[in-house]
Amino acid sequence: MELSVNKDLKIYQIDLTSAVCLAIPYDYGGSQPNFYDAPPGKAVPFQQREFFGEVKNNNGCNVMVINQNIHCTGTHTECAGHILEKDIYIHDVLSPGFIHSELISVTPKKWSETEESYHSNVNDDDMVITKMDLEEKLSHSREGLALRTLPNTKEKLAQKYKASNTVFFTTDAITFLNDLGIKHLVVDLPSLDRTNDNGMLGNHHRYFEAKPPFKKTITELAFIPDSLDDGLYFMVIEIPPMQLDAAPSRPFLFKYEEK
Repeated sequence: MELSVNKDLKIYQIDLTSAVCLAIPYDYGGSQPNFYDAPPGKAVPFQQREFFGEVKNNNGCNVMVINQNIHCTGTHTECAGHILEKDIYIHDVLSPGFIHSELISVTPKKWSETEESYHSNVNDDDMVITKMDLEEKLSHSREGLALRTLPNTKEKLAQKYKASNTVFFTTDAITFLNDLGIKHLVVDLPSLDRTNDNGMLGNHHRYFEAKPPFKKTITELAFIPDSLDDGLYFMVIEIPPMQLDAAPSRPFLFKYEEK
């Protein structure tokens, strides 16, 4: 099945059967990725008086109550409401549609190997994604960017992220992405910022630019399979209609041809 999309005065033929999901399936009874030692997400049957929300012996129905940390235990998409004292909701920011995007793969390097900047103290052995790394892969403006860090192991599906093993971006790298006009950034990391930057979240503020119209998004804790080659795609990001700064999400990449 194919879909024709007219975008930027060009016509693209999108192969809808080529969709690849970049979300980590949320396993409420098993392993999940984890950031900041957050309690794992749980789904338990709803109980009220005689009612118990679980099917038993082919009777009753499943009615589950979910408790999960959206930002720290699974793939999610966030907006500027994450870092501002404003009622900015991801449901209002992220409109449905096909986002012309690029997928790149980057190998992080030690902080001691770069001369770029960051807004708080950094250890020499911290691992970072630099502007130089991005410049080698990107040269044109894109609406969306999916970034896969290397090595790309399946351990990411249940990685426990600590200060010692969490990659982040340099300030120069985020400035470069802004200059390219990236509006929807997908990463397989828990944050753009260092695990501890004294609560400043400087890269988040820089990326969102903290001013209207607040139409940018960041998707974190994605998993980008090796079956996808670096290159150009169309992306769709699915979210539930939640009036929050972030929501669990399912980004998809689609192959296409330009007509």
